[in-house]
Amino acid sequence: MQAQAFLASVRDKALEGVPDELRSPHSRIRYGMLQLHYGDPRIHYEVWLVRKTGLIEVGLHFEADHDLNLARAESLAQRVLELREFLGPDAELEQWSPSWTRLHLTVPIGALDEALSNEVAGRLANLVRMTGEEIASLPARSRGQTTTLGPEHRRHWHRRGRAGTGKG
Repeated sequence: MQAQAFLASVRDKALEGVPDELRSPHSRIRYGMLQLHYGDPRIHYEVWLVRKTGLIEVGLHFEADHDLNLARAESLAQRVLELREFLGPDAELEQWSPSWTRLHLTVPIGALDEALSNEVAGRLANLVRMTGEEIASLPARSRGQTTTLGPEHRRHWHRRGRAGTGKG
Protein backbone atom coordinates (compact mmCIF):
# COMPACT_ATOMS: atom_id res chain seq x y z
CA MET A 1 0.00 0.00 0.00
CA GLN A 2 1.30 3.50 -0.79
CA ALA A 3 1.84 5.89 2.15
CA GLN A 4 -1.14 8.14 1.39
CA ALA A 5 -3.51 5.17 1.00
CA PHE A 6 -2.13 3.68 4.21
CA LEU A 7 -2.70 6.91 6.15
CA ALA A 8 -6.21 7.33 4.71
CA SER A 9 -6.97 3.78 5.83
CA VAL A 10 -5.61 4.52 9.32
CA ARG A 11 -7.73 7.68 9.53
CA ASP A 12 -10.94 5.99 8.39
CA LYS A 13 -10.50 2.97 10.69
CA ALA A 14 -9.52 5.09 13.69
CA LEU A 15 -12.53 7.36 13.31
CA GLU A 16 -14.83 4.33 13.23
CA GLY A 17 -13.50 3.50 16.71
CA VAL A 18 -14.21 6.80 18.43
CA PRO A 19 -17.46 8.24 19.86
CA ASP A 20 -19.82 9.85 17.34
CA GLU A 21 -19.05 13.38 18.54
CA LEU A 22 -15.35 12.87 17.67
CA ARG A 23 -15.83 11.39 14.18
CA SER A 24 -15.65 14.61 12.17
CA PRO A 25 -12.26 16.21 12.70
CA HIS A 26 -10.51 18.24 10.04
CA SER A 27 -7.92 15.98 8.44
CA ARG A 28 -4.92 16.43 6.22
CA ILE A 29 -2.62 13.87 4.66
CA ARG A 30 0.60 14.98 3.08
CA TYR A 31 3.83 13.18 2.40
CA GLY A 32 4.10 10.55 5.15
CA MET A 33 1.93 12.33 7.70
CA LEU A 34 -1.71 12.36 8.77
CA GLN A 35 -3.01 15.17 10.98
CA LEU A 36 -6.45 15.43 12.61
CA HIS A 37 -7.70 18.44 14.53
CA TYR A 38 -10.94 19.76 16.00
CA GLY A 39 -10.75 23.46 15.16
CA ASP A 40 -7.22 24.53 15.99
CA PRO A 41 -4.65 22.95 13.66
CA ARG A 42 -1.91 23.81 16.14
CA ILE A 43 -3.40 21.18 18.47
CA HIS A 44 -3.63 18.00 16.47
CA TYR A 45 -3.32 14.24 16.39
CA GLU A 46 -0.60 13.02 14.12
CA VAL A 47 0.47 9.77 12.53
CA TRP A 48 3.92 10.17 11.03
CA LEU A 49 5.82 7.55 9.04
CA VAL A 50 9.38 8.23 10.21
CA ARG A 51 11.25 5.98 7.81
CA LYS A 52 14.73 7.09 8.95
CA THR A 53 14.03 5.66 12.43
CA GLY A 54 11.88 2.75 11.25
CA LEU A 55 9.00 3.93 13.45
CA ILE A 56 5.49 5.28 13.10
CA GLU A 57 4.72 8.01 15.61
CA VAL A 58 1.15 8.25 16.85
CA GLY A 59 0.76 11.41 18.87
CA LEU A 60 -1.17 14.35 20.18
CA HIS A 61 0.81 17.51 19.45
CA PHE A 62 0.49 20.90 21.09
CA GLU A 63 2.13 23.40 18.73
CA ALA A 64 0.29 26.55 19.84
CA ASP A 65 1.72 29.22 22.09
CA HIS A 66 4.00 28.21 24.94
CA ASP A 67 1.52 28.83 27.78
CA LEU A 68 -1.31 26.87 26.16
CA ASN A 69 1.02 23.98 25.29
CA LEU A 70 2.36 23.88 28.83
CA ALA A 71 -1.15 23.98 30.33
CA ARG A 72 -2.31 21.11 28.10
CA ALA A 73 0.73 19.01 28.97
CA GLU A 74 0.23 19.67 32.67
CA SER A 75 -3.42 18.68 32.34
CA LEU A 76 -2.39 15.40 30.70
CA ALA A 77 0.30 14.88 33.34
CA GLN A 78 -2.44 14.65 35.95
CA ARG A 79 -3.76 11.60 34.06
CA VAL A 80 -0.50 10.12 32.79
CA LEU A 81 -0.77 6.87 34.73
CA GLU A 82 -4.30 6.31 33.42
CA LEU A 83 -3.16 7.22 29.91
CA ARG A 84 -0.22 4.80 30.03
CA GLU A 85 -2.46 2.05 31.35
CA PHE A 86 -4.84 2.53 28.41
CA LEU A 87 -2.33 3.49 25.67
CA GLY A 88 0.53 1.26 26.78
CA PRO A 89 3.71 1.78 28.77
CA ASP A 90 5.49 3.28 25.76
CA ALA A 91 3.19 6.33 25.78
CA GLU A 92 5.37 9.32 26.54
CA LEU A 93 4.47 12.88 27.48
CA GLU A 94 7.28 15.26 26.68
CA GLN A 95 8.31 18.78 25.94
CA TRP A 96 9.40 18.35 22.33
CA SER A 97 10.92 21.80 21.83
CA PRO A 98 11.15 24.93 23.96
CA SER A 99 7.48 25.64 23.24
CA TRP A 100 5.88 22.46 21.81
CA THR A 101 4.71 19.48 23.83
CA ARG A 102 3.32 16.10 22.84
CA LEU A 103 1.90 12.82 24.08
CA HIS A 104 3.08 10.10 21.75
CA LEU A 105 3.89 6.47 21.24
CA THR A 106 5.62 4.58 18.45
CA VAL A 107 4.94 1.48 16.39
CA PRO A 108 7.64 -0.20 14.28
CA ILE A 109 7.21 0.36 10.55
CA GLY A 110 6.67 -2.83 8.66
CA ALA A 111 4.99 -3.38 5.36
CA LEU A 112 2.28 -0.75 4.90
CA ASP A 113 -0.47 -3.34 4.82
CA GLU A 114 -3.91 -3.96 6.29
CA ALA A 115 -2.55 -5.52 9.50
CA LEU A 116 -0.31 -2.53 10.26
CA SER A 117 -3.11 -0.14 9.32
CA ASN A 118 -5.37 -1.88 11.85
CA GLU A 119 -2.72 -1.69 14.59
CA VAL A 120 -1.92 1.99 14.03
CA ALA A 121 -5.62 2.89 13.69
CA GLY A 122 -6.32 1.14 16.99
CA ARG A 123 -3.57 3.08 18.74
CA LEU A 124 -4.81 6.38 17.26
CA ALA A 125 -8.43 5.61 18.18
CA ASN A 126 -7.35 4.86 21.77
CA LEU A 127 -5.49 8.16 21.95
CA VAL A 128 -8.49 10.10 20.61
CA ARG A 129 -10.88 8.26 22.96
CA MET A 130 -8.70 9.12 25.97
CA THR A 131 -8.07 12.77 25.11
CA GLY A 132 -10.47 13.84 22.36
CA GLU A 133 -13.30 15.18 24.48
CA GLU A 134 -10.95 17.65 26.16
CA ILE A 135 -9.23 18.57 22.88
CA ALA A 136 -12.46 18.97 20.90
CA SER A 137 -13.84 21.28 23.61
CA LEU A 138 -10.98 23.78 23.22
CA PRO A 139 -12.04 26.91 21.35
CA ALA A 140 -10.65 27.18 17.83
CA ARG A 141 -7.29 28.97 17.87
CA SER A 142 -7.62 29.30 21.65
CA ARG A 143 -5.02 30.98 23.77
CA GLY A 144 -6.75 29.74 26.93
CA GLN A 145 -6.01 30.35 30.56
CA THR A 146 -3.06 28.50 32.02
CA THR A 147 -2.98 26.60 35.24
CA THR A 148 0.30 25.98 37.00
CA LEU A 149 0.67 22.57 38.56
CA GLY A 150 3.19 21.50 41.11
CA PRO A 151 6.23 19.27 40.57
CA GLU A 152 4.24 16.17 41.58
CA HIS A 153 2.60 16.29 38.13
CA ARG A 154 5.60 17.45 36.13
CA ARG A 155 7.62 14.40 37.08
CA HIS A 156 5.46 12.41 34.65
CA TRP A 157 6.63 14.36 31.63
CA HIS A 158 10.06 15.41 30.54
CA ARG A 159 11.98 17.58 28.16
CA ARG A 160 13.34 15.95 25.07
CA GLY A 161 17.13 15.68 25.28
CA ARG A 162 19.01 17.45 22.55
CA ALA A 163 22.20 15.60 21.71
CA GLY A 164 25.21 17.84 21.32
CA THR A 165 23.44 21.05 22.35
CA GLY A 166 23.95 20.89 26.06
CA LYS A 167 20.21 21.45 26.48
CA GLY A 168 17.47 19.19 27.81
